[in-house]
Amino acid sequence: MRNLYKRVVLGAAVSLALQGCSLFSSDEDLNPMAPLPTVESAFTADTAWSSSVGDGIGDFYSQLKPVVEEDHIYAAARDGDVTAFDRESGKELWSVDLADLPVNADKRSARLSGGLVSRYGKLFLGSENGVVYALNEANGEVLWQTTVPGEVVASPAVEDGRVVVLTTSGRLVALDTDEGKLQWSLSEEQPPLTLRSAGAPIITNGAVLYGRADGKVGIALLSNGQPVRQSKVADPRGATELDRMVDVDATPLIAGDELYAIAYNGQLMARKLMSGDEVWKRKYSGYRDMAVTGNAIVLTDSRSHLFAVDRRNGLELWSNTQLENRTVTAPVILGDYVVVGDVEGYLYWLDRTDGSIKAMQQLDSSGLYAAPLVDGDTLYVQSRGGKLYAIKRP
Repeated sequence: MRNLYKRVVLGAAVSLALQGCSLFSSDEDLNPMAPLPTVESAFTADTAWSSSVGDGIGDFYSQLKPVVEEDHIYAAARDGDVTAFDRESGKELWSVDLADLPVNADKRSARLSGGLVSRYGKLFLGSENGVVYALNEANGEVLWQTTVPGEVVASPAVEDGRVVVLTTSGRLVALDTDEGKLQWSLSEEQPPLTLRSAGAPIITNGAVLYGRADGKVGIALLSNGQPVRQSKVADPRGATELDRMVDVDATPLIAGDELYAIAYNGQLMARKLMSGDEVWKRKYSGYRDMAVTGNAIVLTDSRSHLFAVDRRNGLELWSNTQLENRTVTAPVILGDYVVVGDVEGYLYWLDRTDGSIKAMQQLDSSGLYAAPLVDGDTLYVQSRGGKLYAIKRP
């Protein structure tokens, strides 16, 4: 199964063919993975601690990632384990298994896939089984669980007493944070073929912003779900449905008074947040979240190339193609570095001014799949095999 991720097929894989499985399999590498780059590392970042989170996610697509709240860090595994650790020492504080709940009794597993989010003393997360959960941060008690129409593979957005999830069926659903009761639901027509992925919605100024499979960013009122506006990121083009896929699966990025979004098979676009007016657009294809540092947007494209783009005018500042098809994670910024992980478990530290790789180290041979979590001078990284690492800033 490991070779599945060396054969990058649509990056996140196509939902029509997968239906809950891991990525495509083939005997032929259509997009060969670049060899490990030769780097004379300027440093090796120290691992403060490591702990286990169940059996991890295995070879499945997942957006599960840890979250820090005060002195604790919380993480989850696909099969249902949710665990709290002491942030400084990595000591386990509590652990619960959501697979034991009656709602999952007739399922293969809990299939946790979207989250974690911490708010109001609760942890919120979703699953491929179409269940949204709220847990007590103090002890892991399940406060409520609500079934929604579709898989929840992206993190919920939580604000103003609402938890909003975007399902792979194209439905935006808002629940109340206290009891999980349905507040409103907004459905979108899906194209015939979509990526098996979804971007996390974001909440700002009383509105929910979310990427859509038709190449647009939708905006709806948080209070009642009323649609406000659609902002086009890309137009479907090409002779086949595969060519015409333009999913906006990266979480929309807000910096200053502008909104940035990227589409698969599409482009990177900047628009004014309030008016929706186009500022600039450039040809990039991606489905992973972007990062911002100063006036630069840093992104990983669908071929695992890394770019920095001036967010004021869309001009490319640097690029790095050394990690082609290594299924690189979304980038994060830590100090002077852009940090990403790859399918073979390597962590790369790139100079954020020119994109050159300054250091690399292998953390976990099972592979890295989600963007590291930055918390002050510490980087938290979760592996496919279920290890959670705390890495100190060099």
